[in-house]
Amino acid sequence: MKALPAARLGLWAYAAAGITVGARAALSGPPPVLAAVLGLGGYMFLGTAGVFWPERGMYGSTLWRGPTAQGEIALTFDDGPSPKTTPQVLAELAKADVRATFFLVGRKAEAHPELVREIAAAGHDLGLHGFEHDRLFSLRGGSRVAADIRRTQAAIARAGVPEPTLFRPPIGFLSHLTVNGARRTGVTLVGCSARAFDGFASANVAAVTRRLTRALSPGALIAMHDAAEHDDYVPASLAALPRVLEAMRERGLRPVTLSSWVTS
Repeated sequence: MKALPAARLGLWAYAAAGITVGARAALSGPPPVLAAVLGLGGYMFLGTAGVFWPERGMYGSTLWRGPTAQGEIALTFDDGPSPKTTPQVLAELAKADVRATFFLVGRKAEAHPELVREIAAAGHDLGLHGFEHDRLFSLRGGSRVAADIRRTQAAIARAGVPEPTLFRPPIGFLSHLTVNGARRTGVTLVGCSARAFDGFASANVAAVTRRLTRALSPGALIAMHDAAEHDDYVPASLAALPRVLEAMRERGLRPVTLSSWVTS
């Protein structure tokens, strides 16, 4: 039986303590103010941390790292497809004979089905990244999350490829609501072990390159962008990608798609 993550156990412990304190308060009066403030503050801190760092597994299990024994590494790209930038990423990956995983925005897949087919035909995995890339996705209810996942699957399938079952929530944030919706649809939740932090126009190419190359190690799951959310700038990871691929070769790391980790 797999052990529960420490972060989830901690959240449950805080919740249990809160219920106990509440029950005692109902019977014998309110607890000391300092104890109540510290308890509520700790619970809120843990709950918020679980949203921002889903790899801690506070609300549910996510695929955020792979096995280390085989020297494998997984590159992933978010926010595409975009006719402005996705073909550049595909060309760079093809030059290095590398396969990656692309988490697609549903409305973009619907607008550019030819790019969806091109990504799949090149041997890359396809994943889901929300239909509209809703920045408040982690606050949406489970039914809405499930409906969004199915809508995005259908948009991608209309391009003539199989429905993806890998799901990285928009912004990468995860709540118990997100987990609930994902479970209803049977998708695999995906996080990452390292982020490029290239999802904004002012991202510095040199800093992104350093951040990514430092993160390259067996089992690493790297999150980058092949497109800007609104296609209004070129993500810094495009310029960083050649050096990242070179560093992978130098370290003897073997790139794989995420489906190989899900099925292994």
